[in-house]
Amino acid sequence: MHTRGSSPVPQVGKPPQQETLHRVARQAVYRRQPTTGQRLGISGISSAILGTFDSSPASSHFPVNRRGFVGGLAAATALGTLGCGKRSGGLRFSGIPDGDKRDLKVRYDAVAKYLAAAVGQAVEYVHVPDYTAAVTALATRKIDFAWLGGVTTVQAEQRTPGGVHFIAARESDLRFRSYLIANAEVARSLSLPSRDQRTPQDLDALAELAVSLRGRKFSFGAKSSTSGHIMPRAFLTDTKVGINPDTDFDGGPIYQLKGGHAATLRTVASGAVDFGVLNFAVWEAAAQALQQSAPVVYVTPEYVDYCLVAHKGISDADAQRLRSAFTGLDTAVADQQEVLTAFSAKRFVEVDPAAWDGIRSVLAGLDASGAL
Repeated sequence: MHTRGSSPVPQVGKPPQQETLHRVARQAVYRRQPTTGQRLGISGISSAILGTFDSSPASSHFPVNRRGFVGGLAAATALGTLGCGKRSGGLRFSGIPDGDKRDLKVRYDAVAKYLAAAVGQAVEYVHVPDYTAAVTALATRKIDFAWLGGVTTVQAEQRTPGGVHFIAARESDLRFRSYLIANAEVARSLSLPSRDQRTPQDLDALAELAVSLRGRKFSFGAKSSTSGHIMPRAFLTDTKVGINPDTDFDGGPIYQLKGGHAATLRTVASGAVDFGVLNFAVWEAAAQALQQSAPVVYVTPEYVDYCLVAHKGISDADAQRLRSAFTGLDTAVADQQEVLTAFSAKRFVEVDPAAWDGIRSVLAGLDASGAL
């Protein structure tokens, strides 16, 4: 592989430049997406996440641009099977499809069964095809609540009339991280050590790794994934690191359009790409053979991620019942442990919506650049 030079990046505090724009992939497999326009510099965004940003909340609504309209229209079309507005009794929920569809259904059906007993009414899981569809389903109240990532939590808040109830999050979501992984053969050839102690690292360590990343094939997860794209991109493009994913990776980055973080892991392990980045919990839960084929070479700084949010069309009382049902989960009770396992959680906690201000700042920068 040839090595490309790093493009200049804007200094912290300067307005972000326009991001390289990706055409929407038309097929249900991952592919490199052709790009046009200028690159997005997210310098300063990483600092925002690490606690040095102005904590004033971003505007509650972004202007609707063409890409947002087209994406929303596609999501609305995909959600046509969820019904035309008439609702039977009970609650419906969904979650971003960050894993295999069959696995998600098994997990969430167990959650629905527990919640029905806990809140005293029928609860139904509804699968959605992608991240945008999850946001659209909640905003249009095709569903009543959803398990969303950090980015989609904020998007749902902004796009849902009246906002959303912040129900609960896992303790780990308040200190989340991503793993940058390498194909084992590539790691060996570059003498990159695996991270056996997988504690968060600073951006200086990522800057040292940058020379090994340039000119290599790289996979992000879904474009709207907090841990699989948005935050890793913010860290990579920080002035300390200076990587432009759209020009510094061989052919530009790949995005996973199906299969979520597990697809990223398989893609790196197989050697289809050299490096990738994913939700740390998915790697930790993977089979040892997969972990050995795609070792962790860098652990990002921490940030806030997933949250359970509900449409404000449900009553405050129902929102509190949901909150109590999650924060009261007990590992000593079999069906409740099954719910915790479904979310890879030890426990759920109540949350302050202000904790997502960092993500709001990231999205404000992306929106200002025309990247969303």
